[in-house]
Amino acid sequence: MKPSAWMFALAACASAGLLQAGTGTPSQRMMSKSVRRYLDEHGDLCVGKFAWPRDVTEEDRQSGSNDALQMPVLERLGLVESTQLPVAHATGTAAEAIGAQSSAPLPAQLAPTKRYSLTPKGRQYYLQKRMTSLGAHEQPSDHDGDFCVAHVSLDKVVKWTPPERVNGHLQTEVAFTYHIKPADWTADPEVRKVFPRVDMAIRGEGSLQLNETFALEDGRWVPVLPGR
Repeated sequence: MKPSAWMFALAACASAGLLQAGTGTPSQRMMSKSVRRYLDEHGDLCVGKFAWPRDVTEEDRQSGSNDALQMPVLERLGLVESTQLPVAHATGTAAEAIGAQSSAPLPAQLAPTKRYSLTPKGRQYYLQKRMTSLGAHEQPSDHDGDFCVAHVSLDKVVKWTPPERVNGHLQTEVAFTYHIKPADWTADPEVRKVFPRVDMAIRGEGSLQLNETFALEDGRWVPVLPGR
């Protein structure tokens, strides 16, 4: 799986990972330098929580949404704090039903909603940086930041594909292993449970192979970022 699909919040910066290349034939040294520079700029492991604060409704809790599972864990660790939003005012038959049966559970749309905001500790992990992620149907979407929990650096380049011409440029897909420096609180067992991709990334250090595509442009190998 390409790391840009789920691991890294990629900033649309064409200058990252540039490497002078005299020919279109990659070498171990050439690709290692290119991947290393790419990860220096784009190796942040983020979790796709671009906008804050984040609301968790009763419907979210019933369905077990990511935020419903993850926000309480982050709150216990002091990274977020919650406030209770006022219940929407019921009207008409809904109000009459609630008044007649005060012990009955509220409809989901009328049940309390919790709003989670980053604490000063949590804001240390919000990276304010122009990023591009792949959304529905592989469409790129721009963001001004994300909640990031680790940074990845190069371990070693394992292999690359023979360069082929795509959209007028030679391209090669590079496979590499990595080192990872996670936030200390990611060692919490509940964090690893509710953020399974973070858990997989940490456990995969030195063995899990990631892939990224590079293109030869104007004599330089550059990463092919989403939206380019």
